[in-house]
Amino acid sequence: MSKPYAFQLAYTISPVSNDHEGDAAAARTHLREEMGWKKSGKIETTLNGELVLSPGTAEEKRKEAGKAIRTRIRDAFKALEVQDTVSFAGSLLVSGLDPEIKIGIKPD
Repeated sequence: MSKPYAFQLAYTISPVSNDHEGDAAAARTHLREEMGWKKSGKIETTLNGELVLSPGTAEEKRKEAGKAIRTRIRDAFKALEVQDTVSFAGSLLVSGLDPEIKIGIKPD
């Protein structure tokens, strides 16, 4: 049976060039305000949330968690039409699934 897991995502979104800082700012705002995740206090680049993972080994759950978060962020970038102008680097911690999961998304 699937089970919910708490997570914390620390991240940075960088523009490909200085000309794309507006795209990066829009992507940061979207992650903070539209993804359903909560900021960690006043820290704007650390988000907390919950995801539901299928049964399996810890490694299978880690892979599923990383893929789920990466897919949501990629989909958000595509919806914002910034997938070619920003990059994403993050560190995902999922309760009970140490160590951290590195997530990188480069422009298409």
